[in-house]
Amino acid sequence: MNILETKNLEKVYDAFSLRDINLEVRKGEITALVGENGAGKSTTIGCLSGIKKKSGGKILFKGKDMDSLSREERSEIAFAYDEISFPLEFTVSQVGKYGSILYSNWDEGKWLNLLTKLSLPKDRKLKELSKGMKAKTEIAYSLSHDPSLLILDETTSSLDPVVRDELMDLFQSFVEDGEKAILFSSHITSDLEKIADRIIFIHKGRLILSIDRNDLDEKWALVHAEKDSGWEKEKEVEHFRVRPYSMDLLVSDISSFLSRHPEAQREKADIETILLMVARGEEE
Repeated sequence: MNILETKNLEKVYDAFSLRDINLEVRKGEITALVGENGAGKSTTIGCLSGIKKKSGGKILFKGKDMDSLSREERSEIAFAYDEISFPLEFTVSQVGKYGSILYSNWDEGKWLNLLTKLSLPKDRKLKELSKGMKAKTEIAYSLSHDPSLLILDETTSSLDPVVRDELMDLFQSFVEDGEKAILFSSHITSDLEKIADRIIFIHKGRLILSIDRNDLDEKWALVHAEKDSGWEKEKEVEHFRVRPYSMDLLVSDISSFLSRHPEAQREKADIETILLMVARGEEE
């Protein structure tokens, strides 16, 4: 069941347009939104949060138009960004006090538990914390008013691998009851490969591919072909890239493709490979 979906979402600028974004985020899943810089990830999330006013289309949360949600219903959605969203003079404890005032469903016990779990110093000012500690504070805050949906916009992108791994475990725990979900934007593909259930690729303001994580492992592959092979016309080829003397083909069902071309040279298609093919495919 979808907890969040968009229908023909648009945001139009003079130099860039986000168009026909039909996005689905399912309960119990972590959905990754992947694309190169400028592809439209942050614009999409900005429209979801209301920071950016959409030009058209609909955003539905639990089947209800986002524009008509009550304050209580909106509190079921939490956002966390790359930069801390509180005054740097705040202590970590003051962040929690702010949350208890803002949210009627603020869970002080969960907040204190997360501070302990994430080794966050209650009496330290935010300006005294490292980038990783600030990110952990932001995420602890986001989780402490019991949201159903957590939306992360490059929240872990500048953190070291140890902190990121710690947060990946936290995110997986968040969705394990099957009733909550995460939409996660990041350019660090190794993180997404660890936790994403579905990967959605965006390019030039359009959603290009949506891939189930299990299908990625079992069906998708990169095939190397001769330039004049004609294989780019096969039904399983989603994108191709022409090189001086060869072609790379992004294949969505390698078993079906190999049934006709058993001699094909292929390799595993990971998230980064697909991202490159989406961003640079079909160019001479």
